[in-house]
Amino acid sequence: MRIYTNWDECYNEVLRDLAEMGIVVRPKTMQDKNIDGNPDYETKELQNYSYSLLNANSKDITGVTQPWANKEFEERITDPWDRTIDGKVDPMSVPEFINPGQAWKERAEVWTEYIHNGKMAYTYNEMIWKNDQCHKIMERLKEDPDSRQLWISLWNPEKDPDFLGGISRVPCSLGYGFQVRNGKLNMHYVMRSCDFITHFRNDVYLAIKFLEWVASQTGYEVGNFTHTMFSLHVYNKDVHGVF
Repeated sequence: MRIYTNWDECYNEVLRDLAEMGIVVRPKTMQDKNIDGNPDYETKELQNYSYSLLNANSKDITGVTQPWANKEFEERITDPWDRTIDGKVDPMSVPEFINPGQAWKERAEVWTEYIHNGKMAYTYNEMIWKNDQCHKIMERLKEDPDSRQLWISLWNPEKDPDFLGGISRVPCSLGYGFQVRNGKLNMHYVMRSCDFITHFRNDVYLAIKFLEWVASQTGYEVGNFTHTMFSLHVYNKDVHGVF
């Protein structure tokens, strides 16, 4: 795994690896689309690709889609639960998850086609806060910083496996792992799929913003960011001028 100290070097090396080591694959679906046989979606792919960015800082990430990214981030971290004075979830409350929210309108050319009957198949607000997991993980970070159990899961095994094969969208991000080591909060961000052109830089930016936010809520300094993608890819329709 490659380790970087600055974003520009990281981005350029990831691009070079994709260009030089990527293999051609032809998936039959992309999100909720059937792309079987469509040459536009022939894909150049790196499998099981990881890197680390030391002392991560979201301000260093270039090429981010603004103002969408910052508005999307604010929706992601909005707590949908009613809480009692001691911070626990009110047992009588029903979470007010954000779906679809307003941020998507800042990038309507990407997200409009994924809204059906007024909602998206999922939002990060729903995934991050389901079962109040975000709050619970942050409390454990304060109580047991050496823990190896601090994982926020974004994949829902109760429904997502039923949506495979283009039936509906399933999360590209699988989860965030947190560790406190040497007094700093590190994150390992795991994705099943990442579109290098459309989403890579935004995904990195939003994940590091989340790391910074969790650190601010738990009293730690921001540490290192590690990113693993089962499939990092670029589509044939987007490849012109990239390699």
